Amino acid sequence: MTRAAWPTLLRLALLLALGTSAALTIDYLSSNPAFCGGTSGCGAVRRSGWGYLGVVPLPALGLLAFAATLGLSLGPPALRRFSAYAAAFGALIGAALIAVQALVVQRFCSLCMVVDGSAIVAGAAAVALLARPSADPAAIPDGPLRAWAWSALGALAVVAPLVWPSVRPAAALPAGVRERHVAGKINVVEFADFECPFCRRLHSELTRIIDDYPGKVNFVRLHMPLQSHEHARPAARAAVCASQQGHEQPMADFLFTAESLEQKALLEGAERLNLDMGRFKRCLEDPATDKTIDAQASILRDAGFKGLPTTYVGAEKIVGAQPEEVFRDAFDQATRGEGSEGIPGWLYWPFVLIIAAATLWFGRFRGAPAPSASPS
Repeated sequence: MTRAAWPTLLRLALLLALGTSAALTIDYLSSNPAFCGGTSGCGAVRRSGWGYLGVVPLPALGLLAFAATLGLSLGPPALRRFSAYAAAFGALIGAALIAVQALVVQRFCSLCMVVDGSAIVAGAAAVALLARPSADPAAIPDGPLRAWAWSALGALAVVAPLVWPSVRPAAALPAGVRERHVAGKINVVEFADFECPFCRRLHSELTRIIDDYPGKVNFVRLHMPLQSHEHARPAARAAVCASQQGHEQPMADFLFTAESLEQKALLEGAERLNLDMGRFKRCLEDPATDKTIDAQASILRDAGFKGLPTTYVGAEKIVGAQPEEVFRDAFDQATRGEGSEGIPGWLYWPFVLIIAAATLWFGRFRGAPAPSASPS
């Protein structure tokens, strides 16, 4: 390969890793993942805990590391040496994280694989640079682009994914959610699983927020029992059967706080609520109850299930037990009646590509590339 080919490959790999890390970071921090859903391998890695170093998301650390490595590769020769060593070290980390996905999590996050694979490619290019016969093997030339163009592409790789969630239009509400809306109200439709720890955590928080809007909220809870939760479906049956006797919310309060969701506990909860036990037990065994639960769950599955709890506040979709301020902001937005206007993806991403193409055009070396800052 030519002298400039290895540094070009190094920087291209860093750009790809940088942009993908930005996309992952925004998904880790967002209340509604924009790039990789909760049911995908990305969601599995997040839930496993391996996606964090303490409380800090690994993609955010990767974002900083790749940005620093790219910046070092554009600096003076003394700093470019460190960029090659950093890229080689990053390749080892990338390989280790792929091994964790394969052997520990046993699921692969597609975006993580892009980041880790790019890190390995960048590391391989760095090793090739360090191994080339030269008076200063770590003096990395600029390649086909000027340093400012590489920097601009790096900034674009970070900014474009980070900005997208705030400018994209909200997805159209599923028909099953919209048909439960009441005009003039703050409409809140929640999909939950009574055994889901995040659903249980959100319950008291959401109840507290709704109480701050007396008479203004239309709240609907729909059921999404996960197969991985042994007692989730029996609990959902109990909630449906209690709702037939006008005790939906008291039963939900019991189910979200109960230490056990086994059959005996469900019957004890129904007795505390003074339900007609004969009617309640017949309802639990009625196949129509399961059909009701399945019909509700299919609304979210058809809309693109990303995780639980999933809460629609007005036009905004919130996935997970997000901080209280996320829900309060959504309630305030629903109160103001703000719509879902935004920039569609078919317009946003081509515009980003046009900026990248313009940067490549104006940032290219015309004629012979500028000489390197050190001898080769």
